[in-house]
Amino acid sequence: MKVRPPTLRLGARRRRGRLALTAVAAAAGLVLAACGGDAASDDPAGAVGGGTADPNATVVVGLVLEPSTLDITTGSGVAIAQVLLNNVYQGLLERDDEGNITPKLASEYKLSDDGLTYTFTLRDGVTFHDGTPLTASDVVASLSKVIAPGSTNPNAGDFASLESVTSPDPKTVVLKLKSRDANFTFWLTGPAGAVLKDGATDLAETAVGTGPFTFDSWKHGDSITLVRNDSYWGDQAGVAEVVFRYITDVNAQNNAVKTGQVDIGAILDSDLLDAYEGDPNFTIVKGSTTDKFTLGFNNAKAPLSDERVRHAIRQGIDKDGLLKTFGQGIRIGSDVPPLDPWYEDLTSIDKYNPENAKKLLADAGFASGLDLTLTVPNIYPSTISEYIVSQLEEIGVNVTIRSVEFPTWLTDVFTNHDYDLSLVDHAEPRDLGNYAKTNYYWGYNDPEAQRLYQAAVTATTDAERDTNFKALARLVSEKAVSDWLLLGESIQVARTGISGYPENNTSSRFDASKIVVTL
Repeated sequence: MKVRPPTLRLGARRRRGRLALTAVAAAAGLVLAACGGDAASDDPAGAVGGGTADPNATVVVGLVLEPSTLDITTGSGVAIAQVLLNNVYQGLLERDDEGNITPKLASEYKLSDDGLTYTFTLRDGVTFHDGTPLTASDVVASLSKVIAPGSTNPNAGDFASLESVTSPDPKTVVLKLKSRDANFTFWLTGPAGAVLKDGATDLAETAVGTGPFTFDSWKHGDSITLVRNDSYWGDQAGVAEVVFRYITDVNAQNNAVKTGQVDIGAILDSDLLDAYEGDPNFTIVKGSTTDKFTLGFNNAKAPLSDERVRHAIRQGIDKDGLLKTFGQGIRIGSDVPPLDPWYEDLTSIDKYNPENAKKLLADAGFASGLDLTLTVPNIYPSTISEYIVSQLEEIGVNVTIRSVEFPTWLTDVFTNHDYDLSLVDHAEPRDLGNYAKTNYYWGYNDPEAQRLYQAAVTATTDAERDTNFKALARLVSEKAVSDWLLLGESIQVARTGISGYPENNTSSRFDASKIVVTL
């Protein structure tokens, strides 16, 4: 969503003793994760040695994409989970910045020999922010709603294998699967696995969870504020308050960093990093991401329903040239980033070949040219969109850019599938299963893709799982279902005195619980 608050005084709110600091973080998940699954260094960036930690500090985090609702059970997009997951809401399991999965609200769990039944034991002493103790009934209610008939949870597909949720006693939860699911514990760490208080209301405007921060306020078009939960059952958060401030303009974000108005903020243009190079007050940290900048094709609508047209478009875009123009990222030939165990380099498929692209278009009946519209959320810099337009013009494809606010993109493209081409960053990890969905916005319905996905998630060994996921990734690339333009990187700049913020952007959430401000 494009938000340009007038005359921002970012970071004006301060608690006593707050150190005036600035930092830059390529905001974790500043782009779309509306589209499926949710993997991520519990090695927080910018570790600071010496000094005294200030427990009364307020930290201001500059993000780009503001949620349209706080309801994690109905809202699409990364923006909700980015702020609330891990900080306010928690699940039975948790995934850290490197993708390690560990118990959270559960103290332990067991898996039956047949791989179909998970038994979780709840941790003692956990309470919701209103003081109500967590019980198995809260877990049962939360997860049962996800899989209920007619569920409106956008992440319900993550639990497609989940048959039932029961509790034999207040401290035990039993999850029974319809079939083996190699990714089930992974999905439990995402938005679908968030545990809410049974009977909670007004989820669109407030949030009551079990996490290290409590929800304080949401100023629409400006910020969301969380405060430390001093009654938290686990390790206390290192700062008293976190303000997530939304700034969509690249230059405004950079200005906020330079002037010390934010503590952690997003810089989307790598050229702006030059101002921090060599400055002893800042450290530039580069981390991994799952940010797959994807050129989506509407496979269900002519002319993109013709595979020849899709291949032509892929072959008409020079990805190496794009990387030089964009200034960051690496080549990626599929929806699978190198972080995933089933990664395979597929960049040789549909290599840059403008002459062959023209031939493919002619074979498809478009020798005289083709007109298409590219619908793109206006939260992104225009660099990539403009590059695509100039590249495709050379092969006879005239592309008109339609820049829209993110909620409009969700309605028109993601929900109604009313588009030709779409550019969006799929930030969520392990989302290859989107290509096995029959109603996803790409309009790709292939029984072979569905078979490979099912074979992967029901595999009994990692090797079998990886083989099938690799085959699925290759299939959708060879069918040119989408074009994967580049894999982004996380770039952060921190001034001495702040540490503990996530180094990698691979989990679509910004865990603020380990942030420390040092005096």
